Amino acid sequence: MNPTTFLISHIRASVSATLHSSNKLYTSIKSSLGLVANSSHDSSPHNDKRSSLWHSHALDERTLAPLRHEQYPSLQPWRGLDRRIKNYGYTMPVTSSYAAPRNPIVLCHGLFGFDKMGPDTIPHLQIHYWSGVQKALTKLGAKVVVARVPKTGSISKRAEELHRMLSMTMAGMPVNFVAHSMGGLDCRYLISHIQDKNYEVQSLTTLSTPHRGSPVMDWFRDNVGVGLLQGAEEEEAMRKLGEAACKSRGVAQTASDIFWALDSNTLAPPSTSQRTAPGLGSFSSWLSRLTPLLDTPAYANLTTTYCNEVFNPNTPDDPRVSYFSYGGSVPQIPIWAPLGFSYDIVKVREGDNDGLVSTTSARWGTYVETMEADHWDLNNRRRLKIGYCEKPFDAVEFYMNLATRLFKDGY
Repeated sequence: MNPTTFLISHIRASVSATLHSSNKLYTSIKSSLGLVANSSHDSSPHNDKRSSLWHSHALDERTLAPLRHEQYPSLQPWRGLDRRIKNYGYTMPVTSSYAAPRNPIVLCHGLFGFDKMGPDTIPHLQIHYWSGVQKALTKLGAKVVVARVPKTGSISKRAEELHRMLSMTMAGMPVNFVAHSMGGLDCRYLISHIQDKNYEVQSLTTLSTPHRGSPVMDWFRDNVGVGLLQGAEEEEAMRKLGEAACKSRGVAQTASDIFWALDSNTLAPPSTSQRTAPGLGSFSSWLSRLTPLLDTPAYANLTTTYCNEVFNPNTPDDPRVSYFSYGGSVPQIPIWAPLGFSYDIVKVREGDNDGLVSTTSARWGTYVETMEADHWDLNNRRRLKIGYCEKPFDAVEFYMNLATRLFKDGY
């Protein structure tokens, strides 16, 4: 129903209701003043009262009864519409088909992420990583915990910090992880390698997580010189953790074995030749002195080499946990946009992507859906988008559907 039709229907319904109320008031006043005509066949006081009441009732039934909505669909403009309410400036769909999960949701941010920034004394000046998402889920009835881990730390350090926070706040409780970008790798590490948990992880839902790394980080490693902090000692530690995890659960196949069995037709195993340190090419000498100061462990952990050769083979899935994943893809991102350059890099290497992560890399466990959204749409980052071709992405509605899916699946 277009806005014009909606407005006309609303006006018709309002006018009908107003006329109905006015006529009822008018008839009531006439009856109280004795101005309603009596029957000429019986003039007794008793029959006069009955006749007056009958006449008023007949008049209401014959001419003043409200119109039945089943006969006049145009007077019920709310049917077939997505009714919405305002929630502190955010629009949230209201429909009986949405339901909150039974267990708490833990929102886990990605690289350079945070929970919120800004003064607590002035909430309107705060910037939230999950803009509007926590409020919408809470209003739905879900218990929501927003995690905060080191922005550019390694996967292991971020996972340990996440575990420390949950140990203090979620002891004895089952939880559902919902993780954006690198946060999904943190959660996988926590589930597989941290054993002394006093909480129970029931499910992990990853949103555009680079499970197989990102070609963007490969490009920066090869052309800028960042992403080289991954040492042989940490790789060896990961392998030992992987062996321990497999033995403790009796897992016959590692995560990489399962991955290559399922996706051997779409991806080729990574080459170890990419492990050599790159030169800086045309970059000036001052940049070569600056890049070590800019490098962080997270960059190395997000390369395709590390994810496919080190992390995945040694991070087997826990059979007690359900794994779900979503990916993002857009037709194109203009080159002047912040994600435009990285979008082209991933497009050439792996095809459809959201500006940082391909849909192929985002798949892990049960793949639910590819959303028409870029990487920052999925955590509802608000920004000016000029030259984009995709339709606006309703992140709040996306999380309402995600929460409902968890509820229907028993979580």
